[in-house]
Amino acid sequence: MRMLCRRLSHSVMDFRGVDLKGVNHKTIATIATLTFLMGCGQTIDSRESAESAIADVVSKKVQPSYRENQARANIRLTKTNLSSLLPDLRDYPISTGQRDSQSIESVEIFTSSEKAGTGRDGFYIELAEAFNRERIRLSNGKTAVISIRKIASGLGAQFMLAGRYMPDAFSPSNLLWGEMLNADGIRLDTIAEKTAPNTAGIIVKKSQADKITTNGELDVPKLLNNVSNGSFSMGYTNPYQSSTGLNFLLTVLNAFAEGDESQMLSPDVASAFEAFQTGVPFVAQTTIQMRDAAQGSGVLDALVMEHQSWVNVTGMKDYQFVPFGVRHDSPLFATPEADDSEREALELFARFIAQQQPVVSRFGFGKNPQYESSYNIEDASLIAQAQGIWKEKKSGGRPVAAVFVADVSGSMDGPRLRNLKKALIESSDLISSNNSIGLVTFNESVNVDLYVRKFDVQQKSLFIGAVERLAASGRTATNDAVLVAANQLVEYSKQNPDNKLIIFVLSDGERNRGHALEDVTSMLEWSGIPVHSIAYEVTSDELRQLSSLAEGAYIESKAESASYRIGNLLNSEM
Repeated sequence: MRMLCRRLSHSVMDFRGVDLKGVNHKTIATIATLTFLMGCGQTIDSRESAESAIADVVSKKVQPSYRENQARANIRLTKTNLSSLLPDLRDYPISTGQRDSQSIESVEIFTSSEKAGTGRDGFYIELAEAFNRERIRLSNGKTAVISIRKIASGLGAQFMLAGRYMPDAFSPSNLLWGEMLNADGIRLDTIAEKTAPNTAGIIVKKSQADKITTNGELDVPKLLNNVSNGSFSMGYTNPYQSSTGLNFLLTVLNAFAEGDESQMLSPDVASAFEAFQTGVPFVAQTTIQMRDAAQGSGVLDALVMEHQSWVNVTGMKDYQFVPFGVRHDSPLFATPEADDSEREALELFARFIAQQQPVVSRFGFGKNPQYESSYNIEDASLIAQAQGIWKEKKSGGRPVAAVFVADVSGSMDGPRLRNLKKALIESSDLISSNNSIGLVTFNESVNVDLYVRKFDVQQKSLFIGAVERLAASGRTATNDAVLVAANQLVEYSKQNPDNKLIIFVLSDGERNRGHALEDVTSMLEWSGIPVHSIAYEVTSDELRQLSSLAEGAYIESKAESASYRIGNLLNSEM
């Protein structure tokens, strides 16, 4: 028996060093469970057994210290909002076309991610470079040059709304952002209504498609009913960031209002949306994160995605695409920053794009031309107000209990730790007092700096006091700290069973002490507690895999942009 246990354990250990992306973590969990079933330990095959195993490992192996902070800090009376935490624009450099010459008329376009990346997402990059090679002369005698800055539609709109930066032009995925900016007094002029024809859609498992469709088309009332009653599991994206997420939010509110725009923000619609949110297990930051989570876990019956991404995706043969909402045709707008010559350059660029239909098709755009938008917003001020409804009701009436897990290993010393402290303190203003917060820190050992409690004025003061006293040294036992945080949340939930449990991990490096990922996979996966990870100045496969266990977000960040990254997560989750 002992030899069999050792062999089964070695089967789990064989996953060390292996890239687990694409590996079904249930496989690892099954091996671990078999090990336990053969007398090697406790069986992990349910949330309850996972919680028991976590408690056992924490008390017997991790053995954290419990030096809880008692020092209170002064708290600010003025409130932070997400716009004040915007990242440095240098995090989103111009990727092509930037020129510094008196003979050049360089026009900068904020361009959404699916058009300004690499490979299949490089549509605007390729066309801008081709246009620039033409060396087209403008009326003022200068040569037109298109400069592309890749930035998510929602984030680009936030930069302009906050007065932080105004590009010459803006090409979001859909027209909703342009309408929202116009409603807020930022006058955008339409250069082209369509540059990259596209649609948003729900990617649904073929076996579940009848729960959201009628005669092959999306049946929104049926979708809402099945999500609300828990028989259908769907995820979508953050409507403050994602065009698809904003489109989906407005589609839902419009359906609850039965197409009556005047009722979209009514108390009855807000209550119905809150009930719907109760059945939504996952709101991702981006459609890429949403797609990766769905492929990794198989938990979701459906997720949102743009059609251009869908035609380029692999490994999702069991899903089908169902379009919804307004079209995603990538309109091109001139901003108030653009002068007459820059607008002339934009019009020439739009005309150039219209002549490149083979390129449009090659990148996966223009594949669904017959689809027509299912609703139209007459009063564009409703768009920002709809985001407010989402912010207020997204937890489905459930308070959130969360633990921040902060890396204080030696590599965090200096600017990284200073920025981490700043980020935690600034973003704490975004946490509602209805929610509960704890703090765990780690290097090669783990400490509980603050037990999970309601985030009232006293707890906020203690939280900031604990953050201000953080100091860095030692190695990195990330997974030990995550187990401790999970155990803290489980204990808190025994007296507060209605709380939604979340872990936020903030780290700048790979684990080099304590439990390896494969040692904790089954426990964390079965616990169902999502782990949202922010990787500082690093790409971390292990943090990515950790977050994939229960539909958590994995985000990479420069230290200077940590306040925004954390704040954006809190805005989504709390």
